[in-house]
Amino acid sequence: MILKEVLIKPVQPEDNRKLLDIGRQTFYDAFGPPHNTEENINEYLNEKFILDNITEELHNPNSEFYFAWIHNQIAGYIKINSGNAQTEPVEGNTLEIERIYVVKEHQGKKIGQLLFQKILQIAKEKSIEFIWLGVWEKNPGAIKFYKRNGFKIFDTHKFMLGTDLQTDMMMKLIL
Repeated sequence: MILKEVLIKPVQPEDNRKLLDIGRQTFYDAFGPPHNTEENINEYLNEKFILDNITEELHNPNSEFYFAWIHNQIAGYIKINSGNAQTEPVEGNTLEIERIYVVKEHQGKKIGQLLFQKILQIAKEKSIEFIWLGVWEKNPGAIKFYKRNGFKIFDTHKFMLGTDLQTDMMMKLIL
């Protein structure tokens, strides 16, 4: 696959159903069985990944979504937050990566890296001090990806997935 074939475009409000579908699919693929129970993953998806929530997130001026497209097919997406849209109170001019997901069939094609490069471009345009994120401690592939891109662990926080209290590693990249 030639990376030039990947187009990264902002998600439009009328794309809310596409965003919902890819969000549910990629979250389930990443965190569903065998990593978590069917009950916990479905409870989380049915609470967080619903059309009203996605539509509200799309209309938040401090949140941005981008799709990665390959041949008119969505291959992945990102959600970044600034200001009061960030999921944790963080001091300074910071940017949160809340979601960066690639569809299973397109993993291993460097699409995640292209999406991350888009985040870096946006951060530089906004003169961001550092980019931060939370990543599940039991997701070694993602942790390795972020470390390879210069992120360092600085804290942890708790995250509820259904009835399971999990720990996320908080990581940041100082720009």
